[in-house]
Amino acid sequence: MNTRSIRTRIGAAALAVGTAAAAVAVGSGAANAARVYPLTNCTAPSPNIVDLPYNPTRVIVSEYAGNTYLTTEFNSLWVGVGYHSRMRLDFRNLHTGQRGMRISNRNVSPPYTGTHQITIPTRQLGRGPVRLVLTAVNSNALWSIPAPTCSTVISVR
Repeated sequence: MNTRSIRTRIGAAALAVGTAAAAVAVGSGAANAARVYPLTNCTAPSPNIVDLPYNPTRVIVSEYAGNTYLTTEFNSLWVGVGYHSRMRLDFRNLHTGQRGMRISNRNVSPPYTGTHQITIPTRQLGRGPVRLVLTAVNSNALWSIPAPTCSTVISVR
């Protein structure tokens, strides 16, 4: 066997060991499948009046790499115009009492769906059942219309 071939094999082996060690050290960040939790009593008129109502019907929850991601959706028919939505999310862990609040500001402009997306470190939510309370105010250039407060309980793993 020539010296060059041995060096190539040793280099390849060292690279493989280094890559495997880095993967173990960093970790892959196990992801859980997204779960869906229904929201009730969220329906409100759109600030555009002649439009679909503001009606987030669910919270989509996913967890990855130490964070919990919460998403709600809302729509409008007014292509190119849409409206602005400001949502306050209050959360409280029902086992530990941990609590907090986040704000999301989003625009919906068809043909795209509006989404409120909130990322919270899972350690701040705590594991177990967490009550979410959503309060939104939806606005266009003329006025703002508050939506009713709605809530759900999610399970954080």
